[in-house]
Amino acid sequence: MQNQFQLQQNSSPSDGKEEDVEGYRVVFSIVPCVIFLYINCVMLYTLRSKPVFRETSRYLLLYNLLLAETLQMVLSQLMLLLAYGLVFMTRLVCLLVLIPTIITTVTSPFSLAVMSLERYMAVCFPLRYASIVTVPTTYGAIVVVWAISNANMLVRVIMLTDLDARPFGQFMGVNCAKSNIFQLKIFSDFESGFVCAEFVSVGLIIIFSYVGVMVAAKAASTDKVSANKASKTVLLHMIQLSLSLSSTLVS
Repeated sequence: MQNQFQLQQNSSPSDGKEEDVEGYRVVFSIVPCVIFLYINCVMLYTLRSKPVFRETSRYLLLYNLLLAETLQMVLSQLMLLLAYGLVFMTRLVCLLVLIPTIITTVTSPFSLAVMSLERYMAVCFPLRYASIVTVPTTYGAIVVVWAISNANMLVRVIMLTDLDARPFGQFMGVNCAKSNIFQLKIFSDFESGFVCAEFVSVGLIIIFSYVGVMVAAKAASTDKVSANKASKTVLLHMIQLSLSLSSTLVS
């Protein structure tokens, strides 16, 4: 009876309020996500429904970016639901969930860099654009972007296999999260170095593209309307990169 009384004392009304707050947080996270997922899926379907979109480099790159971010959104919400539902799993299952999440996270910034370069080529080299930026070269650039993302993940898995002695079949008593799988300090050092290199290189590419487009916009021989649209597009990519960086720093 004494233990039961103590339990009743410990379960204060504030615990119920905290549960309500957590429930509201889940709702306010999932509802906007469902809306954005619907919009993304409509855009993905539209970009594949017409031949002009499937045969234009600009729209192929946009489709690639939307696909990566849609997958990332789905996987992030899945991990959120697993965390709130206190669903625990083995280290191997958690790693399999984390692999595509990390890959798609890395893919987005590099996709922005390629999209900025495409706009730079369209404005600064209009006569050579059709021969350089073709559908095959666009697919090649997309393959390179995904190859870099997969190589980054492969290095992480190799390091995890060699340096972490815990068995992959071990049942995790905590939520599935990147910090709970890659616990050694070397992983945080590797991620910090990779993130810095990624965002510095992508940032420089976008800035270079923006400056090049702005210089071309002032030239008399350039289509100023097209150049102004391209400069706004590249500036938008810089804002997207900043948002991506903020989400990476506070994962």
